[in-house]
Parts: sequence; C-alpha cells; structure tokens
Amino acid sequence: MSKRPPIEVKIVDLLQDGKQEAMSLIYDNYGAVLFGLCVRMMPSREDAEEVFQEAMIKIWRYAQSYDADKARLYTWMMNITRNACIDQIRKNDRRPQIQDVETHVYKVDAAHHSNLPVDHIGLEKELEKLRPEDRRVLELAYFQGFTQGEIAKKLNVPLGTVKTRARKAISELKRFLARDIGS
Repeated sequence: MSKRPPIEVKIVDLLQDGKQEAMSLIYDNYGAVLFGLCVRMMPSREDAEEVFQEAMIKIWRYAQSYDADKARLYTWMMNITRNACIDQIRKNDRRPQIQDVETHVYKVDAAHHSNLPVDHIGLEKELEKLRPEDRRVLELAYFQGFTQGEIAKKLNVPLGTVKTRARKAISELKRFLARDIGS
C-alpha cells in the first residue's frame, strides 16, 4: 500500500488508543469533505448536520475495527459517512436531492473549505476517464445512494449489467489512481 500521510498515521494511532484528540484532528482535516458529502446526499441542511454527527459518532465507535491494510482512513470514513446518509434516506424513504452531479458532488462549499485530503484531489478528473455508462452507475450508487437493483430499473438495464459496470469502473479507478500515485 502507498505511504500514508503523517496526519493519517497520527489520527489512526490516536483512534486506536482511544484518544479523543483524534476526533478533533478528523474534524479539522476531513470534516469539510465528510460534511460536504452529507450536504450533497441529504434533502436538507438539518438532515445533513444530523447525519454528519451520527457519522462522526460511528467513526469513534468503530475505530478499533479500522484496518489500514484494507483501506485508507479517508476512504473508510467516507464509506461510514455515505452509509449513514443512505441509512437515513432509507429510514425516511426519501431520495437525495442532487440535481446536477457534475456541479455538486465533487466540490465542497466554500464556507466549509479546509485542506482537503490528498485522496480527494483529482477525483473528478479520474471519474471523467471512465466510460459514461460506467461513471453513471458509480454516481448513482456512491453519490446518490441507489442500490444496484434501483439503478438497473432507473437505467432500464439488467441487474448483471449494473454489477459488471460497477465492478469494471471501480477496477479502472483503482488502476488510474495507482498509476497516478506511483504504486
């Protein structure tokens, strides 16, 4: 796996030791992008704030289960946050109110700007390298919270096609990112 940024190593060590300082560092270094994801996926700012708080609690609660060999800290926290959003959407039986993925998903509100983690830089550029139909599946699944079955219905394609496109797109993104960081 690639060399991890020093701040990530410090946060992981603090989380594993149960030190609350880890949460301050997470908030300072990753809070804007995590909250930005909540804002993009949730129908209201109040819902976004509630889900963001729940995601931060889950990050703290499940810190001992984090495995640096399986995922970057940033990726792990984004998945927890995304899943918290999806859980809330399903609980409320509401869909996220994203109108234009290209102009909303990849950008963090200026009011919530902080130093974005390296993992966030260039994501839009990497997604643009994918075939449009593969990119659309990822956008629907990861940024809008649709299940693969829902995506199949929405795009009017077989479920197997959705699964293949998702698997292929993720594989290609891994290859693009590995090449870009020199792994």
